[in-house]
Amino acid sequence: MPHSYSDDALTLARLLQEPVLRRARIHAGRAGAVTRLEWVAPWSVAVHQDDPLTGVLVHAHTDELTEAGTSVVTAARDLADRGAAALLLDGHTPAPEDAEAACALTLVTMADRVPFAVVNRLVADLTLARETHVLRYGLTVHRALAELLYRGAELSALCSQMSRMSGRPVAVFDSQGTLAALEQRLPRTVEPAELGRAFAEQAEALGTHQPPEELHPRVAEFVLAGREVACVLTPIVLGGRHDGWILLIEDGDDPHPHDLAEHRVLVEQAAPIVGTEMLRLRSVQRAKEQARGDFVHGLLHGRFATLEDISARAAHYEFPVRSWFGVLVASGITQPGDADSPARLQTLALQAARLLPEQERHTQAAMVGDVLVVVREVARRGTMGTPDAAMTGVAEYAAALHKYLSRRKDQAGRPVRVTYGRPVVGALAIPDGYREARMAHGLQQRLGLPPVCGYQDLRVHAVLEDVAESRTGRSFAADILAPLRDPAAGDLETAVLAYVASGGNVNASARDLHIHRNTMLYKLDRASRLLGMDLRQADNQFAVWLAHTLDLLASTTAEVDRVVKPA
Repeated sequence: MPHSYSDDALTLARLLQEPVLRRARIHAGRAGAVTRLEWVAPWSVAVHQDDPLTGVLVHAHTDELTEAGTSVVTAARDLADRGAAALLLDGHTPAPEDAEAACALTLVTMADRVPFAVVNRLVADLTLARETHVLRYGLTVHRALAELLYRGAELSALCSQMSRMSGRPVAVFDSQGTLAALEQRLPRTVEPAELGRAFAEQAEALGTHQPPEELHPRVAEFVLAGREVACVLTPIVLGGRHDGWILLIEDGDDPHPHDLAEHRVLVEQAAPIVGTEMLRLRSVQRAKEQARGDFVHGLLHGRFATLEDISARAAHYEFPVRSWFGVLVASGITQPGDADSPARLQTLALQAARLLPEQERHTQAAMVGDVLVVVREVARRGTMGTPDAAMTGVAEYAAALHKYLSRRKDQAGRPVRVTYGRPVVGALAIPDGYREARMAHGLQQRLGLPPVCGYQDLRVHAVLEDVAESRTGRSFAADILAPLRDPAAGDLETAVLAYVASGGNVNASARDLHIHRNTMLYKLDRASRLLGMDLRQADNQFAVWLAHTLDLLASTTAEVDRVVKPA
């Protein structure tokens, strides 16, 4: 059993329990008895110094006040102005003016003569005894928890030990406010979900977003099961990093000072040990996430030669290898500091993988550079798994992913873009879906497509992709665009493309480019001469559009291939 110790601070009532002071009388009632004392000073010293007297018991003798020409009332008021805790006046028979003095400062009187040295020794002994008890209890707590940690006990075991030592429910929250562990005696009186909600409501008051050096132990009021209870909290700070909170729940809203002080030492001593276990868990989790991320990268980049190769790794993640899959790419979610904060990106990938849990579809997600890539099971073969059903599934998930990412607090109005490829059958075909999702992503902003779109939304661009990669397509695009891109010709390509985009409307294209109509006509005439074709004819306009589209597809394909098929 752990050793207990006295209240959080020495009180006046505790001091007057000593035999030499038992005949003393407190003139401030019950409130004066709980006055906290830190030290004692003689009146002759206290009265001639300007330093604050916070927590100081001032000892004086009646003769000293008489010789100084000071009354008890005046002395009490002067000491109160400087924050003294109390005035102990010995060799003094209680008088009517004592009641007036007690209005300003807790006053203790006694007829016996008790030298200052005796009182000073008592205060020192009691304070030292308290500190010794605190130290012994702290060592007991530390030893019990350290032995558990050494034997490999996890977070729940550490919480269980703290709950047994205190007789109170004990919980641990991580730095994000998520309940990591909760242990309590039977019958259970605290519901995890209710405690999580109560902690979230107190998050602002607790200053959970403050720097670690500004977080301190405290006692807070929580409302659980419709009643207020006091909770002793201490931050878990290890190596200058805030990893969460330890929370000990008292029986009511007015716990005994002895219990409160004991429990505060318990959670403070437990904080570094619990923090060490959380650090270990974080390292293990990070290693697991790294391995899972490598698996996702292997799926996306086609690093598995056969279905058997994939199955060996997929079994560990319960990943179905023969279902319909959709691959999605989301961008616009990273911040400048994310390169130094992989934990935030891993958390983002995990949360994205948990969207739409009611559909019971397996989902894997990972960060690839500055974009989030999700592999989503959208239908299962043999159970109504059709191309249409798979396409509907990936489109629904894409909309949910865009909504979730856009509403994140740290998004700060930055636009999010989500694209996806056509559903594929089997894990070996996932690289094909990934490539299409990347192609759609590369063309989405250039073509002014909606923030959520699929490869099938590219329509004619998707049809022309193979042509753009052929020698004939590249040659055709170069022959048409090269004269317009000649530096000596000026910026003719932009003017011609604006003219083609407007359907051959000179006035509309001139307005789009903010130039005069005559300037637009001049540019079109010059471009026609360089190309050797009349741009007023619809066939020639189509030829320019086709060349531009093939060139755009070729450059986008090259960018995508560098990502999808890295060297």
